[in-house]
Amino acid sequence: MKTPDNWEDPTPVPLVTSCKQAARLVSVSFERRLTLREWLSMRVHLMMCRTCTFYSRQIRALRAIFIRHEENLSRTPPSDEEKLTDQARDRIQKTIHTCS
Repeated sequence: MKTPDNWEDPTPVPLVTSCKQAARLVSVSFERRLTLREWLSMRVHLMMCRTCTFYSRQIRALRAIFIRHEENLSRTPPSDEEKLTDQARDRIQKTIHTCS
C-alpha cells in the first residue's frame, strides 16, 4: 500500500505497516486520537520493530521537553534583544495587509 504524502490523510491503514507508515501514525497520535485500526497497526509494528520503538520513545521525550520549555518561556518576559523593533513590526503588518 502506498503511503500518502499528506500525513493527515485518513487513508485505510493495513494491519502490517512499513516503518514509514508507523512513524506517520506515531506522529499523528500526538495530534488526534487514532482509529482502532490505526492504533492496532501502530502497536503491532512497534512490537516487532526496535527502530520504530526507539523513534516513538524519542518523539515522546522531545515532546515532553518542548512542553516544559514552552511553559518556562510563557513565564519569562522577552528580553530587549528578543523584542521586535518598531520598523520590523511595521514591515510585518504591511506584509500581512498586502497578502490578505
